[in-house]
Amino acid sequence: MGTDRAHVFFWTELCIAAGVSVIGNATQAVLHTTALPVVAATVAVIPPLALLAAVHGVALLARADTVSAAARRAATALTVVIAGGAFWLSFTALRALATTAGVPAGEAWLWPLIVEGSMTQSSLALLILAHAHQPNTDIEAASQTPARLPALEPRPTEGVRVALPASPPEHSEPVEEFLDDRISSDIDLQALATSICDQDPGGRRDRATVFAVLTHRYLDNWSATRIARELGRSRSAVSRILRDAERLHARAATDRAHTDNDPPADRAHTNPTVRT
Repeated sequence: MGTDRAHVFFWTELCIAAGVSVIGNATQAVLHTTALPVVAATVAVIPPLALLAAVHGVALLARADTVSAAARRAATALTVVIAGGAFWLSFTALRALATTAGVPAGEAWLWPLIVEGSMTQSSLALLILAHAHQPNTDIEAASQTPARLPALEPRPTEGVRVALPASPPEHSEPVEEFLDDRISSDIDLQALATSICDQDPGGRRDRATVFAVLTHRYLDNWSATRIARELGRSRSAVSRILRDAERLHARAATDRAHTDNDPPADRAHTNPTVRT
């Protein structure tokens, strides 16, 4: 809740400061341009609007779990460059406008410093919040109640095999403990990764990433924290993938057990008694 309030506050501050900057830049351009004032005003309002779009874009990238950490860092660096350019262009325009409005030349710089400083401060705060708080983007497959889960039958020679638990965890805490003392059976990690991705209606899970998570967890015995760090993903997303893997495997194992325990149909017709 505190993070949501911080987002609302800093976005409100950024929008208000950007609005003041846009109006000030446009006014300054119109007052000091005799030819093509509309074009001058349009050029003047582009920098603060570009800054708004750049900050919003970084926030969206931070929420996209399929985007790598390197891409988010590159977008953040470009946003900082855009913010610096917008600050300088708007600063000079607003300082000239303050001078035109009668503010002494020695104090005119305070007006753009307040406006552009507010934009810079709120932009930095939003960038920090975007990287520090990444909401869950994966939709829990259990809440969607799929019609039928694919049976994950062991394959004799193909795929990567690993020991997975036959029973799901009783709690929703992130998976950390190794599974060497649990009931297990061989399973194909590639098929399991495909099944996990198929359970996401939004299609936001990348099969290669899910397969890498399963491989590092069940073949390399990495913890969820280490997997998240090495793959550049949030720890909660990695833990959800591991929980889904155990849940899908457990459900497939249960289906196989029910199939094996079902009595053969029409046994009397299959093995008739021959009288002599």
